[in-house]
Amino acid sequence: MPFFKPFSLERFFDKHEFSAKYLLCSSDCESVATADILALEPGAQEKFLAQRLGYTETRGEPGLRKAIASLYAETGRKGQGSIPFGNENIIVHSGAEEAILNLYLAMLKPGDRVIVNFPCYQSLSEIPRALGCEVIPWPLQQVPKSGIKNEGTRWTLDPAQLPRLAQDKAKLIVLNMPHNPSGALLTKSEFDAIVDYARKIGAIVLVDEVYRRLEHDPSRLLPSIAEAYENGVALDVLSKHAGLAGLRIGWLASRRTDILDSVAMIKDYNSICSSAPSEVLAGIAVRNLGKLVARNRTIIEGNMKLLRAFFSGYPDFAAWTEPEGGSIAFPCLAGGKGGSDAETMAGRLVAESGVLLLPGKYYGYDESYFRLGYGRANMGEALSRLETWIKKH
Repeated sequence: MPFFKPFSLERFFDKHEFSAKYLLCSSDCESVATADILALEPGAQEKFLAQRLGYTETRGEPGLRKAIASLYAETGRKGQGSIPFGNENIIVHSGAEEAILNLYLAMLKPGDRVIVNFPCYQSLSEIPRALGCEVIPWPLQQVPKSGIKNEGTRWTLDPAQLPRLAQDKAKLIVLNMPHNPSGALLTKSEFDAIVDYARKIGAIVLVDEVYRRLEHDPSRLLPSIAEAYENGVALDVLSKHAGLAGLRIGWLASRRTDILDSVAMIKDYNSICSSAPSEVLAGIAVRNLGKLVARNRTIIEGNMKLLRAFFSGYPDFAAWTEPEGGSIAFPCLAGGKGGSDAETMAGRLVAESGVLLLPGKYYGYDESYFRLGYGRANMGEALSRLETWIKKH
Protein backbone atom coordinates (compact mmCIF):
# COMPACT_ATOMS: atom_id res chain seq x y z
CA MET A 1 0.00 0.00 0.00
CA PRO A 2 1.46 3.42 -0.93
CA PHE A 3 2.69 5.60 1.92
CA PHE A 4 0.84 8.61 0.52
CA LYS A 5 -2.57 8.69 -1.09
CA PRO A 6 -2.37 9.69 -4.77
CA PHE A 7 -2.07 13.46 -5.17
CA SER A 8 -5.34 13.85 -7.07
CA LEU A 9 -4.83 17.48 -8.13
CA GLU A 10 -1.36 16.77 -9.54
CA ARG A 11 -2.63 13.64 -11.32
CA PHE A 12 -5.33 15.80 -12.94
CA PHE A 13 -2.74 18.30 -14.16
CA ASP A 14 -0.44 15.51 -15.34
CA LYS A 15 -3.27 14.49 -17.66
CA HIS A 16 -4.30 17.94 -18.92
CA GLU A 17 -1.79 20.71 -18.18
CA PHE A 18 0.41 20.35 -21.24
CA SER A 19 -2.29 19.36 -23.71
CA ALA A 20 -5.04 21.90 -22.95
CA LYS A 21 -4.58 25.07 -24.99
CA TYR A 22 -6.06 27.48 -22.44
CA LEU A 23 -5.31 26.98 -18.75
CA LEU A 24 -8.06 28.92 -17.03
CA CYS A 25 -7.23 27.28 -13.71
CA SER A 26 -3.51 28.05 -13.33
CA SER A 27 -2.42 28.78 -9.78
CA ASP A 28 0.68 30.74 -10.77
CA CYS A 29 1.11 34.17 -12.34
CA GLU A 30 2.51 35.15 -15.72
CA SER A 31 6.11 34.06 -16.18
CA VAL A 32 9.03 35.82 -17.87
CA ALA A 33 12.02 34.76 -19.94
CA THR A 34 15.45 34.16 -18.44
CA ALA A 35 16.69 37.18 -20.37
CA ASP A 36 14.10 39.36 -18.61
CA ILE A 37 15.46 38.32 -15.21
CA LEU A 38 19.07 38.90 -16.25
CA ALA A 39 18.14 42.37 -17.50
CA LEU A 40 17.09 43.41 -13.99
CA GLU A 41 20.68 43.87 -12.77
CA PRO A 42 23.88 45.13 -14.45
CA GLY A 43 26.38 42.34 -14.99
CA ALA A 44 23.84 39.62 -14.24
CA GLN A 45 24.22 37.89 -17.57
CA GLU A 46 27.98 37.57 -17.21
CA LYS A 47 27.60 36.24 -13.66
CA PHE A 48 25.00 33.72 -14.76
CA LEU A 49 27.07 32.43 -17.68
CA ALA A 50 30.12 32.13 -15.45
CA GLN A 51 28.26 30.07 -12.83
CA ARG A 52 29.95 26.70 -12.36
CA LEU A 53 27.59 23.73 -12.32
CA GLY A 54 28.69 22.19 -9.07
CA TYR A 55 26.84 21.60 -5.82
CA THR A 56 25.52 24.52 -3.79
CA GLU A 57 25.07 24.82 -0.04
CA THR A 58 22.30 22.66 1.47
CA ARG A 59 20.63 25.66 3.11
CA GLY A 60 20.94 27.80 -0.01
CA GLU A 61 23.56 30.06 -1.55
CA PRO A 62 24.47 32.67 1.10
CA GLY A 63 23.73 35.68 -1.13
CA LEU A 64 20.30 34.30 -1.95
CA ARG A 65 19.52 33.65 1.70
CA LYS A 66 20.65 37.18 2.59
CA ALA A 67 18.32 38.62 -0.06
CA ILE A 68 15.41 36.50 1.21
CA ALA A 69 16.09 37.48 4.83
CA SER A 70 15.87 41.14 3.85
CA LEU A 71 12.21 40.59 2.83
CA TYR A 72 11.23 40.13 6.47
CA ALA A 73 10.71 43.07 8.81
CA GLU A 74 13.02 43.58 11.74
CA THR A 75 10.39 43.02 14.39
CA GLY A 76 10.29 40.78 17.41
CA ARG A 77 7.96 39.82 20.20
CA LYS A 78 6.80 42.64 22.45
CA GLY A 79 9.58 43.78 24.72
CA GLN A 80 12.34 42.16 22.68
CA GLY A 81 13.05 45.09 20.41
CA SER A 82 14.33 44.82 16.86
CA ILE A 83 15.59 41.36 15.85
CA PRO A 84 16.86 41.33 12.26
CA PHE A 85 16.48 38.23 10.13
CA GLY A 86 19.73 36.64 9.05
CA ASN A 87 20.86 33.74 6.90
CA GLU A 88 20.31 31.39 9.84
CA ASN A 89 16.58 32.15 9.66
CA ILE A 90 16.24 30.97 6.04
CA ILE A 91 16.54 27.58 4.36
CA VAL A 92 16.09 27.34 0.58
CA HIS A 93 14.32 24.42 -1.09
CA SER A 94 13.53 23.12 -4.55
CA GLY A 95 10.09 24.69 -4.71
CA ALA A 96 7.50 24.84 -1.94
CA GLU A 97 6.52 21.16 -2.10
CA GLU A 98 9.91 19.93 -0.92
CA ALA A 99 9.87 22.48 1.90
CA ILE A 100 6.46 21.20 3.11
CA LEU A 101 7.65 17.59 3.08
CA ASN A 102 10.94 18.30 4.84
CA LEU A 103 9.32 20.46 7.52
CA TYR A 104 6.70 17.84 8.35
CA LEU A 105 9.27 15.05 8.44
CA ALA A 106 11.46 17.12 10.72
CA MET A 107 8.88 18.06 13.33
CA LEU A 108 5.92 15.64 13.38
CA LYS A 109 5.46 12.23 14.94
CA PRO A 110 2.52 9.79 15.12
CA GLY A 111 -0.28 11.06 17.35
CA ASP A 112 0.52 14.77 16.98
CA ARG A 113 -2.59 16.90 16.52
CA VAL A 114 -2.37 19.06 13.39
CA ILE A 115 -5.01 21.66 12.47
CA VAL A 116 -5.17 22.40 8.73
CA ASN A 117 -7.41 24.92 6.99
CA PHE A 118 -9.79 23.23 4.54
CA PRO A 119 -9.93 23.02 1.57
CA CYS A 120 -6.20 23.00 1.02
CA TYR A 121 -3.39 21.94 -1.26
CA GLN A 122 -3.36 18.21 -0.61
CA SER A 123 0.17 17.85 0.74
CA LEU A 124 -0.58 20.24 3.62
CA SER A 125 -2.93 17.63 5.10
CA GLU A 126 -1.91 14.36 3.45
CA ILE A 127 1.69 14.26 4.63
CA PRO A 128 0.82 14.58 8.34
CA ARG A 129 -1.94 11.97 7.87
CA ALA A 130 0.56 9.55 6.34
CA LEU A 131 2.94 10.23 9.24
CA GLY A 132 0.28 9.08 11.68
CA CYS A 133 -0.81 12.48 12.95
CA GLU A 134 -4.32 13.37 14.01
CA VAL A 135 -5.28 15.80 11.25
CA ILE A 136 -8.19 18.10 12.10
CA PRO A 137 -9.70 20.12 9.21
CA TRP A 138 -10.56 23.76 9.90
CA PRO A 139 -13.22 24.61 7.29
CA LEU A 140 -13.34 27.98 5.62
CA GLN A 141 -16.76 29.57 5.59
CA GLN A 142 -18.52 32.27 3.63
CA VAL A 143 -19.69 35.12 5.85
CA PRO A 144 -21.24 38.54 5.15
CA LYS A 145 -18.79 41.35 4.60
CA SER A 146 -19.05 43.98 7.27
CA GLY A 147 -19.49 47.70 6.80
CA ILE A 148 -21.66 48.18 3.73
CA LYS A 149 -25.19 46.84 3.43
CA ASN A 150 -25.58 44.14 0.77
CA GLU A 151 -21.84 44.17 0.20
CA GLY A 152 -21.73 40.43 -0.39
CA THR A 153 -19.78 37.66 1.31
CA ARG A 154 -16.16 36.72 1.91
CA TRP A 155 -14.33 33.49 2.62
CA THR A 156 -12.60 33.30 6.00
CA LEU A 157 -11.73 31.17 9.03
CA ASP A 158 -13.42 31.69 12.38
CA PRO A 159 -10.76 31.98 15.13
CA ALA A 160 -13.45 31.21 17.71
CA GLN A 161 -13.50 27.61 16.40
CA LEU A 162 -9.80 27.07 17.03
CA PRO A 163 -9.92 26.15 20.76
CA ARG A 164 -12.52 23.43 20.06
CA LEU A 165 -10.46 22.01 17.20
CA ALA A 166 -7.10 22.24 18.92
CA GLN A 167 -8.29 21.29 22.43
CA ASP A 168 -5.25 23.16 23.77
CA LYS A 169 -2.97 20.37 22.57
CA ALA A 170 -2.39 20.98 18.86
CA LYS A 171 1.29 20.81 17.99
CA LEU A 172 0.89 22.54 14.63
CA ILE A 173 -1.64 24.93 13.07
CA VAL A 174 -1.42 25.14 9.27
CA LEU A 175 -2.81 28.07 7.28
CA ASN A 176 -2.57 29.23 3.68
CA MET A 177 -3.15 32.99 3.28
CA PRO A 178 -4.11 34.34 0.80
CA HIS A 179 -5.87 31.03 0.37
CA ASN A 180 -5.70 28.45 -2.40
CA PRO A 181 -8.29 27.97 -3.92
CA SER A 182 -10.78 30.48 -2.49
CA GLY A 183 -8.70 33.66 -2.44
CA ALA A 184 -9.64 34.15 1.23
CA LEU A 185 -7.63 36.65 3.24
CA LEU A 186 -7.83 36.95 7.01
CA THR A 187 -8.35 40.35 8.55
CA LYS A 188 -5.60 41.58 10.86
CA SER A 189 -7.81 40.96 13.89
CA GLU A 190 -8.53 37.38 12.76
CA PHE A 191 -4.83 36.78 12.16
CA ASP A 192 -3.90 38.22 15.57
CA ALA A 193 -6.50 36.06 17.32
CA ILE A 194 -4.98 32.92 15.78
CA VAL A 195 -1.46 33.94 16.80
CA ASP A 196 -2.62 34.77 20.33
CA TYR A 197 -4.22 31.35 20.76
CA ALA A 198 -1.18 29.55 19.32
CA ARG A 199 1.06 31.45 21.72
CA LYS A 200 -1.20 30.51 24.63
CA ILE A 201 -0.86 26.77 23.96
CA GLY A 202 2.67 26.85 22.53
CA ALA A 203 1.66 25.58 19.08
CA ILE A 204 3.81 26.10 16.02
CA VAL A 205 2.07 27.94 13.20
CA LEU A 206 2.98 27.20 9.59
CA VAL A 207 1.61 29.69 7.07
CA ASP A 208 1.82 28.94 3.38
CA GLU A 209 2.45 32.50 2.18
CA VAL A 210 3.03 31.80 -1.51
CA TYR A 211 0.31 34.33 -2.50
CA ARG A 212 1.40 36.96 0.00
CA ARG A 213 1.98 40.33 -1.72
CA LEU A 214 -0.95 39.68 -4.07
CA GLU A 215 -3.60 41.15 -1.76
CA HIS A 216 -6.20 42.95 -3.89
CA ASP A 217 -6.20 45.77 -1.35
CA PRO A 218 -2.49 46.38 -0.64
CA SER A 219 -3.34 47.89 2.76
CA ARG A 220 -4.42 44.41 3.89
CA LEU A 221 -0.95 42.89 3.65
CA LEU A 222 -0.58 40.77 6.78
CA PRO A 223 2.76 40.43 8.53
CA SER A 224 4.57 37.22 7.75
CA ILE A 225 4.02 34.63 10.46
CA ALA A 226 7.80 34.54 10.80
CA GLU A 227 7.68 38.20 11.79
CA ALA A 228 4.57 38.04 13.95
CA TYR A 229 5.16 34.92 16.01
CA GLU A 230 8.27 33.49 17.65
CA ASN A 231 7.03 29.94 16.86
CA GLY A 232 5.95 30.81 13.33
CA VAL A 233 7.27 29.19 10.16
CA ALA A 234 6.65 30.94 6.84
CA LEU A 235 6.61 29.10 3.52
CA ASP A 236 7.19 31.06 0.33
CA VAL A 237 8.18 30.36 -3.27
CA LEU A 238 8.93 32.32 -6.44
CA SER A 239 6.37 30.30 -8.44
CA LYS A 240 3.24 32.30 -7.61
CA HIS A 241 3.62 36.05 -6.95
CA ALA A 242 6.79 36.31 -9.07
CA GLY A 243 5.61 33.92 -11.80
CA LEU A 244 8.89 31.96 -11.78
CA ALA A 245 7.65 28.40 -11.28
CA GLY A 246 10.36 26.99 -13.53
CA LEU A 247 13.14 28.07 -11.16
CA ARG A 248 11.84 25.64 -8.50
CA ILE A 249 13.06 27.88 -5.66
CA GLY A 250 11.15 28.19 -2.41
CA TRP A 251 12.10 28.66 1.23
CA LEU A 252 11.19 28.44 4.88
CA ALA A 253 11.71 31.44 7.18
CA SER A 254 11.53 31.24 10.96
CA ARG A 255 12.94 32.50 14.26
CA ARG A 256 13.02 28.84 15.29
CA THR A 257 16.49 27.98 14.04
CA ASP A 258 16.24 24.63 15.83
CA ILE A 259 13.39 23.67 13.50
CA LEU A 260 15.36 24.81 10.46
CA ASP A 261 18.38 22.79 11.67
CA SER A 262 16.18 19.68 11.77
CA VAL A 263 14.82 20.48 8.31
CA ALA A 264 18.38 20.72 6.96
CA MET A 265 19.11 17.20 8.19
CA ILE A 266 16.03 15.88 6.40
CA LYS A 267 17.00 17.71 3.23
CA ASP A 268 20.20 15.66 3.14
CA TYR A 269 18.01 12.68 2.24
CA ASN A 270 16.23 14.19 -0.79
CA SER A 271 17.39 17.13 -2.91
CA ILE A 272 20.54 17.84 -0.81
CA CYS A 273 20.73 21.25 -2.48
CA SER A 274 19.00 23.33 -5.12
CA SER A 275 20.12 24.01 -8.69
CA ALA A 276 23.04 26.44 -8.84
CA PRO A 277 21.78 28.31 -11.95
CA SER A 278 18.32 28.57 -10.40
CA GLU A 279 19.78 30.09 -7.24
CA VAL A 280 21.63 32.74 -9.24
CA LEU A 281 18.43 33.71 -11.08
CA ALA A 282 16.44 33.51 -7.84
CA GLY A 283 18.81 35.94 -6.14
CA ILE A 284 18.21 38.48 -8.89
CA ALA A 285 14.47 37.89 -8.68
CA VAL A 286 14.32 38.31 -4.90
CA ARG A 287 16.34 41.52 -5.01
CA ASN A 288 13.88 42.81 -7.62
CA LEU A 289 10.77 41.16 -6.26
CA GLY A 290 8.81 44.41 -6.10
CA LYS A 291 9.05 44.84 -9.88
CA LEU A 292 8.01 41.27 -10.62
CA VAL A 293 5.09 41.37 -8.22
CA ALA A 294 3.93 44.76 -9.50
CA ARG A 295 3.82 43.39 -13.04
CA ASN A 296 1.63 40.48 -11.98
CA ARG A 297 -0.56 42.69 -9.81
CA THR A 298 -1.33 44.76 -12.91
CA ILE A 299 -2.33 41.61 -14.80
CA ILE A 300 -4.51 40.49 -11.89
CA GLU A 301 -6.25 43.87 -11.61
CA GLY A 302 -7.16 43.83 -15.30
CA ASN A 303 -8.35 40.23 -15.17
CA MET A 304 -10.47 40.87 -12.08
CA LYS A 305 -12.43 43.50 -14.02
CA LEU A 306 -13.11 40.93 -16.74
CA LEU A 307 -14.21 38.34 -14.20
CA ARG A 308 -16.59 40.70 -12.40
CA ALA A 309 -18.29 41.39 -15.74
CA PHE A 310 -18.31 37.68 -16.59
CA PHE A 311 -20.00 36.52 -13.38
CA SER A 312 -22.46 39.40 -13.57
CA GLY A 313 -23.34 38.43 -17.13
CA TYR A 314 -23.63 34.65 -16.66
CA PRO A 315 -25.45 34.02 -13.36
CA ASP A 316 -27.00 30.87 -14.81
CA PHE A 317 -23.54 29.38 -15.27
CA ALA A 318 -21.84 30.07 -11.94
CA ALA A 319 -21.49 32.48 -9.05
CA TRP A 320 -18.46 33.44 -7.03
CA THR A 321 -17.48 34.81 -3.68
CA GLU A 322 -15.00 37.36 -4.93
CA PRO A 323 -11.43 36.57 -3.81
CA GLU A 324 -9.59 39.09 -1.67
CA GLY A 325 -6.07 38.00 -2.52
CA GLY A 326 -3.96 35.76 -4.72
CA SER A 327 -4.54 34.79 -8.34
CA ILE A 328 -7.22 32.10 -8.06
CA ALA A 329 -10.93 31.97 -7.26
CA PHE A 330 -13.35 29.20 -6.30
CA PRO A 331 -16.74 29.72 -8.02
CA CYS A 332 -19.76 27.46 -7.64
CA LEU A 333 -21.81 26.22 -10.59
CA ALA A 334 -25.41 27.37 -10.78
CA GLY A 335 -27.58 24.83 -9.05
CA GLY A 336 -25.89 25.25 -5.72
CA LYS A 337 -23.86 23.08 -3.42
CA GLY A 338 -24.05 19.45 -4.45
CA GLY A 339 -26.45 20.29 -7.26
CA SER A 340 -23.98 20.43 -10.14
CA ASP A 341 -21.04 18.38 -11.35
CA ALA A 342 -18.01 20.54 -12.11
CA GLU A 343 -15.95 17.54 -13.23
CA THR A 344 -18.39 16.63 -15.99
CA MET A 345 -18.58 20.26 -17.05
CA ALA A 346 -14.79 20.64 -17.04
CA GLY A 347 -14.35 17.47 -19.08
CA ARG A 348 -16.73 18.67 -21.78
CA LEU A 349 -15.24 22.16 -21.74
CA VAL A 350 -11.65 21.09 -22.30
CA ALA A 351 -12.62 18.54 -24.96
CA GLU A 352 -14.80 20.98 -26.91
CA SER A 353 -12.99 24.30 -26.45
CA GLY A 354 -9.50 23.57 -25.12
CA VAL A 355 -10.22 25.55 -21.92
CA LEU A 356 -9.23 23.84 -18.67
CA LEU A 357 -10.91 24.43 -15.29
CA LEU A 358 -10.08 22.51 -12.10
CA PRO A 359 -13.04 20.77 -10.41
CA GLY A 360 -13.42 21.22 -6.65
CA LYS A 361 -13.41 17.43 -6.33
CA TYR A 362 -9.63 17.55 -6.48
CA TYR A 363 -9.57 19.45 -3.20
CA GLY A 364 -11.90 16.87 -1.64
CA TYR A 365 -14.53 19.60 -1.69
CA ASP A 366 -18.11 20.04 -2.90
CA GLU A 367 -18.22 18.94 -6.56
CA SER A 368 -20.20 22.02 -7.58
CA TYR A 369 -17.11 24.19 -7.13
CA PHE A 370 -14.20 24.71 -9.49
CA ARG A 371 -10.90 26.61 -9.44
CA LEU A 372 -10.36 29.50 -11.83
CA GLY A 373 -6.98 31.21 -12.25
CA TYR A 374 -6.57 34.85 -13.24
CA GLY A 375 -2.84 35.53 -13.01
CA ARG A 376 -1.99 34.82 -16.65
CA ALA A 377 -1.83 37.42 -19.42
CA ASN A 378 -4.01 35.34 -21.77
CA MET A 379 -6.88 34.92 -19.31
CA GLY A 380 -9.08 37.25 -21.35
CA GLU A 381 -8.74 35.03 -24.41
CA ALA A 382 -9.47 31.90 -22.35
CA LEU A 383 -12.49 33.58 -20.76
CA SER A 384 -13.79 34.59 -24.17
CA ARG A 385 -13.64 30.96 -25.33
CA LEU A 386 -15.50 29.92 -22.17
CA GLU A 387 -18.22 32.48 -22.96
CA THR A 388 -18.54 31.12 -26.48
CA TRP A 389 -18.91 27.60 -25.11
CA ILE A 390 -21.56 28.71 -22.58
CA LYS A 391 -23.60 30.45 -25.28
CA LYS A 392 -23.43 27.37 -27.49
CA HIS A 393 -24.60 25.02 -24.76
